Amino acid sequence: MIDLQDIITTKRELLSRETYSRNPINYSAGMAEDQKERYIQYLSEQNQDLRLTSDAMKLVLEDFMAQMKDLKAQVSSMESKHADLENRLSEEHKLRKSAERKIKSLQEKLDYAHQERFGDRRQKIQSKAKTSDSDRRKEKDDYDGTDDTLRTDSVDHAPSQEVKESSRKERDLSNRPDGYKRMGVVGEATEHPSDLTKVPGRLIERRMVRVFSFRTFLTEECFEMVHYAEPGKKPKWGYFPSEGHPEVVTSFEGTRATPEFLQAIAYEVYVKNVTFGLLHQWLTDMGMTISKNTLRNWLKKGKTYLDELVCVLKSIALEKDSIVNCDETWCKVRKYDHYKKCYIWVLVNKAQKTAIFFYENGSRGRDVLTDFLGDAELKSIMSDGYNAYVFIGNELKSARFKDTVHQVCMSHAKNKFVKASNQGGEPTAERFSEILKEFFMRERKYDDAGLTPKERFRERQSLATKELLIELRSLLDSELTKDSEFRSQYYREALNYL
Repeated sequence: MIDLQDIITTKRELLSRETYSRNPINYSAGMAEDQKERYIQYLSEQNQDLRLTSDAMKLVLEDFMAQMKDLKAQVSSMESKHADLENRLSEEHKLRKSAERKIKSLQEKLDYAHQERFGDRRQKIQSKAKTSDSDRRKEKDDYDGTDDTLRTDSVDHAPSQEVKESSRKERDLSNRPDGYKRMGVVGEATEHPSDLTKVPGRLIERRMVRVFSFRTFLTEECFEMVHYAEPGKKPKWGYFPSEGHPEVVTSFEGTRATPEFLQAIAYEVYVKNVTFGLLHQWLTDMGMTISKNTLRNWLKKGKTYLDELVCVLKSIALEKDSIVNCDETWCKVRKYDHYKKCYIWVLVNKAQKTAIFFYENGSRGRDVLTDFLGDAELKSIMSDGYNAYVFIGNELKSARFKDTVHQVCMSHAKNKFVKASNQGGEPTAERFSEILKEFFMRERKYDDAGLTPKERFRERQSLATKELLIELRSLLDSELTKDSEFRSQYYREALNYL
């Protein structure tokens, strides 16, 4: 009501402003007394009527304002509900999008698992069939007795199953070798001839049948030591080899075993995980008499020299401006009464033909690699897409390796795009795979042509190769700028890796 009173007051002020400049008019001038009384009576009745009308309008306006107040409350409530519904709809939209992405990702993983278990494991793009494969069981389940559900797609309507021999695709025999190496062993073969006098009949033909036997045995070698004295010197012991015999005593320092013997027992223990007790029993069964402490000391001495060899190989593999490859894989490690999944790393320097395996408590963390690299000033490291390598070449994550280039493996990249095309259903991924495949085909041609490193470098810098690189880069930039909301998980990983 207060708002209505303010509105009326405002209107009265506006009306008074419009009539303010008018001169007052005497409406009773020239009237008789009875006329004035009748005029006053008339004005009084008019005033009474206007007052009643005004009071009625006030009541109507009060009801109207009450209704307006209720309507405003209802509108405010509706607006609040509308905002709440919009928020809920937005949240449900986000959840639906997230669920759709998760469903797509799970479907891709399921398709990949089926491919790994039942399909062809060759890393190549699978051609998509134009029509869906016929399913006899699905046709049987969908049929409900009506003609509309009757399908015969799985029935072959071809009039004949004959296939012409000329239409068959010829086999590619380019990789078939000209000849095959026969099975054999280096050295003279031991022949076991037959006693022809025991043949109970006429001799038709003779031939040797080749078999191969594997024998592991221990050999005791004795070197004759001579105790002699030169004029004016103290007597001493020495070995003077005869013709056709070893030039030196082939025993490892501090032991009575040859280096080959230590290599064999180290391989049994550290590679084949043979326990020490079984190793000692194995040597005993082969006729060797040796105490457990002596055998244990031999293993310790061999490990000492092996550690020094690893340091030398590490200095060779990590020399300045080297290009190395690095990878890690899991292995089962025995921990007392159970096995634990651990990880072993490998670093390869192809130029030096050196490969080093290293292990640190079975960890797959980044510290294993950084501790092994130390202060090495490498030119580049090639690896897969594991996130432990992302610190390489990134000054924001590692100042020590900011000058080292992190190279991606083209084989890993190609396989990722093949997976994105086959399981993710991304059509553009096939073009990425074709470009990367072209690089491999060019490298194969270089190998077949026997190009020198300089010639190979010149071919890699050719115009045709640069055109492929430009197309690959432009295609990558184009795909990264597109909306990735419904992008395949495998495709996203492939783009980020490349």
